[in-house]
Amino acid sequence: MLSARNIAALGFMTFAMYLGAGNLIFPPFLGYQAGEHFLSGMSGFLLTGVGRPAMALVIVAIVNGSDKLTAALPKSLATSFWVMVFIVIGPAFVIPRAITVAYQFSFAPMFGDAALVPFTIAFCVITILFALYPGKLIDNLGKVLTPALMAILVTMSITALVYPAGELTQASGPYINGAFAEGLTQGYMTMDALGSIGFGWIIFRAIRSMGVDCPKATAKYTLIAALMYAIAMAFVYTSLAYIGSTSSYLGFEFSNGGDILTAFTFNHFGAFGSLLLGAVMILACLTTAIGVTTAGSEFYDNTFSKVSYKGGVITTMVLAGLIANVGLEQLLAITLPTVVALHPVAIALMIMAHIRNKMSQMMVVVTVFTALAFGCVDALHILGYMPEAANQWLDNNMPLYHYFTSWIVPTVVIVCMSILAYKSEQKILLANSTR
Repeated sequence: MLSARNIAALGFMTFAMYLGAGNLIFPPFLGYQAGEHFLSGMSGFLLTGVGRPAMALVIVAIVNGSDKLTAALPKSLATSFWVMVFIVIGPAFVIPRAITVAYQFSFAPMFGDAALVPFTIAFCVITILFALYPGKLIDNLGKVLTPALMAILVTMSITALVYPAGELTQASGPYINGAFAEGLTQGYMTMDALGSIGFGWIIFRAIRSMGVDCPKATAKYTLIAALMYAIAMAFVYTSLAYIGSTSSYLGFEFSNGGDILTAFTFNHFGAFGSLLLGAVMILACLTTAIGVTTAGSEFYDNTFSKVSYKGGVITTMVLAGLIANVGLEQLLAITLPTVVALHPVAIALMIMAHIRNKMSQMMVVVTVFTALAFGCVDALHILGYMPEAANQWLDNNMPLYHYFTSWIVPTVVIVCMSILAYKSEQKILLANSTR
């Protein structure tokens, strides 16, 4: 039985791993665009941007571990999936971007690009030092870094509520008549389901490091962590969206959430606001980097006999540091489509988590490749690579293509057909056995 303090620390740790720089930058811009409809837009965003990752953690808890999600796949295919996931949410995408965003909002205004290399080295060394002790992750993230991060965010939130920067902005674009639907789409676009199945490795390890061995108890504490994450993240998202929706006082248009936060903190806190925002960004990026590094290294250590946990941590951060300084933009052009395409596969695996015993292995594989194929279609659409003629045809004929989720209908159809085929096969086998 965990103490209330340890449960709180577990929830804080879970929240911290999700709260990256992108999670801080996007909501203000959503609020700015939604304006007087920001509550409607945020309602949709919270359903998919918070509810879906939280549900993913619930599913991980129910099936007793992230690795169980791919148990029905052939071993080689399952291993390939996890390797791709931990590469793209680690050294090839998330961590290098975290390093550059943290630098952009902290030291870049003073030093330009001149201090990026020493900043990267310091960032990577700190991440390695925290990640090398996964048994102390709850103490390090849940009891040290996250409370500091939450204190700053709560200060900003209270300031926004008590001293709003201005009147609510006018809704623009799709938020004028469809704020809720646009919020749903943008919440889906956070792609946090990939993070959920990756962080499941850490949460289970952290709970067991506190002496909890019972699968039911582990699942219970994972559910509690998911609930705490959802509440905390909903609070942060809504507060940041409100900051954006009341940012009309400057009298000019913003192009991103980072500019909104910079203006807000400077308006209320002066030069100290720049330091405050820099601290928030560094802590948010650092906690995410620690989380994904730990998750990936746990997987490599458990899967490959020749790879140690320590080796995984160091290799991940060395690669991330090099990419952040050498070829981040070029690599993002390659890895971002992979992230988008893998996301439907992750959700498909979660959909099948409870019903895969009613599907043949072949149909599980078919479902995965169906989600992947249409996920690639959505990736081309999201990134603007789809040829105009094909884009127009798909928009008119493919269900949910407009919302970047064309994979849902064919994947669900395949799952339903698989279940019906399996039931029919079982009836035939039963009938033959009784003759």
